[in-house]
Amino acid sequence: MTPSIDAPTAGFALAFASTIMSDLLFLVRRFVGLEQSMVAVERIKEFSELKREPPEFIEPRPPASWPTDGAIKCENLVIRYAPDLPNVLHNLNFEIKPGEKVGVLGRTGSGKSTLALSFFRFVEPTEGRILVDDIDISTIGLTDLRSRLTIIPQDPTILSGTLRSTLDVFNEYEDAEIYEALRRVHLIPSGDSAAVSDEVNANVFSNLDSHVSEGGENFSTGEKQLLCMARALLKRSKVLLMDEATASVDYATDELIGKTIRHEFAQSTILTIAHRLRTVIDYDRVILLEEGRIAEFDKPANLLANPSSKFHALCKATGKNEFAALKKVAGV
Repeated sequence: MTPSIDAPTAGFALAFASTIMSDLLFLVRRFVGLEQSMVAVERIKEFSELKREPPEFIEPRPPASWPTDGAIKCENLVIRYAPDLPNVLHNLNFEIKPGEKVGVLGRTGSGKSTLALSFFRFVEPTEGRILVDDIDISTIGLTDLRSRLTIIPQDPTILSGTLRSTLDVFNEYEDAEIYEALRRVHLIPSGDSAAVSDEVNANVFSNLDSHVSEGGENFSTGEKQLLCMARALLKRSKVLLMDEATASVDYATDELIGKTIRHEFAQSTILTIAHRLRTVIDYDRVILLEEGRIAEFDKPANLLANPSSKFHALCKATGKNEFAALKKVAGV
């Protein structure tokens, strides 16, 4: 032992040294816990600084029958997600006539989904405006706007409950109307409601009290999309937006959805953001977006007939057989 350190001091030092490691570990654990808790503080701060959504109702409210025609007009539409971020959409200008079926195409990141979100004011225009039947949607409250337009997203929202509550959330429709909507989207066979409901064991969609799991896990992706289609039929909206609704389904379901759109929404204006060219090749017109700008906007047949068009190149890139099939459907 060092002569300058007496026995009591050495004993005290050894006793303290034996606990210092546990004290240091305790300090580290508390510091880590504090660091994790600061994440929650940061989130609360972010939530407190979030910009409030526009009001649910704005006076004067739109007519009860709005939209009656489904005419759409975009004027100098510019959108960006934050003041310090670049524009996602750049000065979009286009008009869609009542009852027209228009497809929106483009590579990932071209602004297709942003355009769809802007119709429901999930993102607000930085400049410009969107008019539906000559009414600027920025002057309409969110409840009025979102209840009058219909969207079928790529990932449909299906809540747990019954088939009836899934299709008729606010209990607005008769059972006969719900059965008719299910027939029109080919989820149940033709026949009167009573006859169909007797076949519950053969078809789960024939019983409106059938259980629906959270997220519709007891249904296939195609069935969930058709349920959303049935919900849109019940709503009878004059404007329907489809955001890559057929991107995750097989070709057979894609064709079935396309057939339903052509026959059941013949009087509605449809804006379809498409993943597959076949989905929109027979539409009235197509919009091709490139980096948030409209590169082309014309009838599919006209664009296909022009070898220098970007839409023509996009179709040709699908392969010889598919390209021939697209030209046949377009009538080129």
